[in-house]
Amino acid sequence: MDITIRRSWSISSKLWLAITVLILVVLGGLGLTITWLFGDFYMTQKLNSLQMEATEISAQLAPVPSWSARLQLLQTLKLTSGTQLVLLDSKGNIITIADSDSKASQGLRGILDGHLGGWTRNLRPADFFNEQYLIRVLAGETLSITAPPLSGGGQTMLLAATPVGPKPVQGVVLLGSSPIPIQESISTFRRLILYASLIAVFLAAVVSLIFARQFTRPLAIMQRGATRMAKGNFLPIQGVTSNDELGELAGALNSMGSSLKNHMKWLSQEKNLFQEIIESISDAVVMLSFDGLILYANDTAKALWQENETDIEERKTQIVNFLQTMTQSNNQVEKFARITLGIQVLQVVMAPMSEIEGIRGHVAVLRDITASLRSEKARREFLASVTHELRTPLHLVQGYLEAIQDGVIPQNQRGEYIELVLEEAKRMARLVTDLQDINWLEKGQSLQRVSLDLAGFMSDIDQRFQGRAQEVGVSLEIPIGSGELFADPDRIVQVFMNLLENALGHTPPGKTVRVLLLEEQNQVRFAVQDEGEGIPKEALPFIFDRFFRVNKARSRKDGGMGLGLSIVRQIVEAHGGTIKVESDMGKGTTFWMTLPRKLSAS
Repeated sequence: MDITIRRSWSISSKLWLAITVLILVVLGGLGLTITWLFGDFYMTQKLNSLQMEATEISAQLAPVPSWSARLQLLQTLKLTSGTQLVLLDSKGNIITIADSDSKASQGLRGILDGHLGGWTRNLRPADFFNEQYLIRVLAGETLSITAPPLSGGGQTMLLAATPVGPKPVQGVVLLGSSPIPIQESISTFRRLILYASLIAVFLAAVVSLIFARQFTRPLAIMQRGATRMAKGNFLPIQGVTSNDELGELAGALNSMGSSLKNHMKWLSQEKNLFQEIIESISDAVVMLSFDGLILYANDTAKALWQENETDIEERKTQIVNFLQTMTQSNNQVEKFARITLGIQVLQVVMAPMSEIEGIRGHVAVLRDITASLRSEKARREFLASVTHELRTPLHLVQGYLEAIQDGVIPQNQRGEYIELVLEEAKRMARLVTDLQDINWLEKGQSLQRVSLDLAGFMSDIDQRFQGRAQEVGVSLEIPIGSGELFADPDRIVQVFMNLLENALGHTPPGKTVRVLLLEEQNQVRFAVQDEGEGIPKEALPFIFDRFFRVNKARSRKDGGMGLGLSIVRQIVEAHGGTIKVESDMGKGTTFWMTLPRKLSAS
């Protein structure tokens, strides 16, 4: 896998690097140009000087009639430093060799063995001045030659050759000079240029770095300020005081930051206001995108598909699918519908959301109407139940009494019918008593609290219900308590009567009903546990509601009016306690009741 590392360069670094490179290129190019021009100029000047000197010597030798006189004349001539003279005859033979530091010689020995002007080898015309050059000079041409090194190696040679005398040419004056001094001068000059360039580049780099940092400092300050503004900190940018474009830019950024601060503050206030309004609504509010995604949901809406802050995907999917189905209608006005989630009924009102910044969707308000529907249903059931419960015994009582009055019932059977009339009257009395208890508790009547001995109280409960348990074939286990409990004995007995009657009535023969007692320092916990059929999970939240009955199929005579558990909860809460229920289908139900030992200070 290729990994590309991208390094970020600041403007200051880029500007400094650009200036440094520019200076380096300019000075380098200028140095190379100067040294090249200087070397070429010096070589040309040296060749011209040799040519002029050779021409001057040739002019002096030409009038002399003999070679001996010419040699004597050469001894009086002074050559330029570092220059060697070779005098050739018309056939190219060497007549004499001389340099700036020695006299002319008649022969080749001695002269050819020395070092001429710093050269490391002898100057031999055959080596540099070939036959072609000789022919051209004998023809009357003056030559300036930069002879390349020989094949065996060595230095180059600067040569100037001029003919001696008019035609026919009598000889050739050949001046030679080594380019080493020139090259050394050029090398020295180049080193000077290089050192000067390096010093100039270093100084220029330092100056350009200071300049670049000073120039880009306002930009860096503004960059940090803009980054700070992007993070929500709108403090003004300080430190940029110039009156140029950078100063104007800093002012514009400060103005923009102030405007953004005010705008963000306004947006935050609007958002908080909107959030408070939405969250304060007791109904669930859901904003759905065009493609079915939830864009927003208030806490009430989240509670519809969350349990302990964990999404229940099945419920959430059911709600989203239902809302998305509603959005597929072509009707662009408000839409109304109902959705049922288990035993919960929601009324849904949906309206399209106008497209803002490319967002399209719908807003749905879901109102839980379960309680109102259940209350209305309970009210109707209550009226029907009360009417039926009162009408049936009243009709029986009326019919039996009329039959007795009319003498239809024989004298020996009247006692049996009177018992039936009395039983129906007791049923009506129990119903009226329950209704009176509910009314009494709702009015907040004070309890008659006394100190109860738990041992005696639990023994009394055991005596009351052992006979009933034996009658239905159920084993009843009640513990013997200890300590005291500050409570209304009649109301607590009423609680146990309701709970134990329900437990015994729902426990099959051969099973067990248990009363558990857990005593703590400040409170007492009771539990009534049966081994009956259990309560469905969806019914548990409503088990203490008034008129609620789990099994609607049971007769009212067997199942009661659904007021007993509501009375139990009101009595327990009136004592400052709590009650809850736990149930597993097929395993049984447990009612847990917690009561404080003493009356709280509040």
